[in-house]
Amino acid sequence: MTDFRENFEPEAFDAFSDQFGEEPRKHRTVLISAFEGWNDAGLAATQALHFLLRAYSQSAHEVDHICCGSFYDYTDNRPVIVSVEGKRKILWPETSFTQIDINPELSLIIQIAPEPNFKWTEYCQRTLRIADENEVDEVITVSAIYGDCTHRRPLPMVFRNAADNTATPQSYNGPIGIPTVLSYEAVDSGFISHSMYVSVPSYAPYVDDQEKPNPLAMWNVIDALSDYLDVYLKDDGLPEQVKQWRKKANALARTNPDIAEYMKTVESYRDNQERLDYITSEAAENMIDDAEKFLRDFGWDKTDDAPDMPGSPRLR
Repeated sequence: MTDFRENFEPEAFDAFSDQFGEEPRKHRTVLISAFEGWNDAGLAATQALHFLLRAYSQSAHEVDHICCGSFYDYTDNRPVIVSVEGKRKILWPETSFTQIDINPELSLIIQIAPEPNFKWTEYCQRTLRIADENEVDEVITVSAIYGDCTHRRPLPMVFRNAADNTATPQSYNGPIGIPTVLSYEAVDSGFISHSMYVSVPSYAPYVDDQEKPNPLAMWNVIDALSDYLDVYLKDDGLPEQVKQWRKKANALARTNPDIAEYMKTVESYRDNQERLDYITSEAAENMIDDAEKFLRDFGWDKTDDAPDMPGSPRLR
């Protein structure tokens, strides 16, 4: 069937929509935050966002920043001295907020900073004031952690709604970084808030220079953001970097028996866990089917509130 809108010029369709009540698509602004340090394994979180800033540099413009102030311990996050246009300049740790326009309906505000040493609550409140001033609709924090995974299988990725505070037996208990604090503060301030975590193979620092970002994890971050935002995010050149990194990782496995054995053990565990989950799920479904069959023998229908059991006044 032909879409009637194909015969309209964009301006004409906008007028048509206004006249007949179809609401124009709402512009969406999303704050995406990543922090250097503890939650940035393989530099994957911050460098994935730096990659997006470079990919959309034509529209990139700084909308705000947070000066170092009292948030940093300079013996931990040291200022650096650089040469700029023939002059020496000291650069202090600070937070930048840079907007990039993905399309007419979507803008991203990218927040990148060293993880503050002090006053996390105050820092998060300042971040969220900036978000509010720039009409941000939702907040996504991006983190990367070293984990038991391999480059030969999909990297584990967690993407959770920060408003869902339900604890499960699998819930993490332990120290947290500022991305978690920011996510919870965002919920308390009325924002939609999500947390993203990508696992980086624990042997990744042995594959390449430890100071180099991990392209595989970066690619996973950008891909996950694309899926959630329902938009294509440029990844120009990144797939080739991933391909080359995989080759180096494979070479490491061939020359280092300990790492090769580690990969084998991790993959075997993951495979067994997936198999167990599948079997458990299948067994549970079979039990439900058997239970329903048993109950139907007593005259129970799925639409009934309760099954007819022996002795029940409903049993005929």
